[in-house]
Amino acid sequence: MGICQCCGEVLTDRKIVDHIHPLKIASDERLSADNLWTLCYQCHNIKTMIEEQTISRPNGTNKLKHMTKQWYIKQIMRLRNKQP
Repeated sequence: MGICQCCGEVLTDRKIVDHIHPLKIASDERLSADNLWTLCYQCHNIKTMIEEQTISRPNGTNKLKHMTKQWYIKQIMRLRNKQP
């Protein structure tokens, strides 16, 4: 697990183990291996931005509960490719 599971970047010293479904909405999944993945800081920051935007919308909490790892990968990579 020495790579970012989103972009594939090799992680040498700075990595984040992230909850796919945030703890604040899925605390029962906090230790589930299916809800954990390793991300680089850039991918994690983009994912956090997506979560914050989603939760501020109507029914956002429910939407976050159903977002999949594959959906996040697609959205994060789309946003990464837009950045300079």
